[in-house]
Amino acid sequence: MKGTVVLPRQNIANPFVHDLKLSFLDKLQIAIMSITVAPIRLIFVVLFLLIMWPLAALAVAFRSEEDKMKPVSGWRLLLRPAILFLCRSVFFAGGFYWIDMKGKQASPKDAPILLVAPHSSFIDALPVVFLGLTSVVAKASTQQIMLFGTLTEFSQPVLVKREDPNSRINTIKEIQRRGQSGGQWPQIIIFPEGTCSNRSCLISFKQGAFYPGVPV
Repeated sequence: MKGTVVLPRQNIANPFVHDLKLSFLDKLQIAIMSITVAPIRLIFVVLFLLIMWPLAALAVAFRSEEDKMKPVSGWRLLLRPAILFLCRSVFFAGGFYWIDMKGKQASPKDAPILLVAPHSSFIDALPVVFLGLTSVVAKASTQQIMLFGTLTEFSQPVLVKREDPNSRINTIKEIQRRGQSGGQWPQIIIFPEGTCSNRSCLISFKQGAFYPGVPV
């Protein structure tokens, strides 16, 4: 009679559960910072956003549908450094003083698509800014968000319309079109997991970023 092999139980992290264990000192620190430092940070974040919004609005104003199908150029492109500086200032005011980057970023010509993972929160907008205000794949409704919608439009995102049954095919074609432009378009950042996790591990990647068949 063969014996039964019992495998030891492994503690597998659940990527969708946040288990926060705050000590008394942690809670005290949060309470104090919430009424002292946080309001000051919030004031500066809002201030930088209010300065940035008219610049982004000017950069996307008076564009025809034909212009929207082309990379930002001319005088509009001259506003990009100022908008990028203000974007970084928003994160600086929020406490992200600087981000150390290892390695060298590939050029848009060499890698039209950048994959970022794991995806956990809105703070993941950091690489979009620190990699040069790259384009993103986003829901079409994102452009309706006050202040942020105009900035998103300036970055020339690839918009996904979930109510459109042809949206998936159109998104792939648009990424292919930009990827084959020889580096004329900004790089496109994609979060391949397709959802948020608690950063304890990577989850399966969706195939959307690889369908266009361009270097990643």
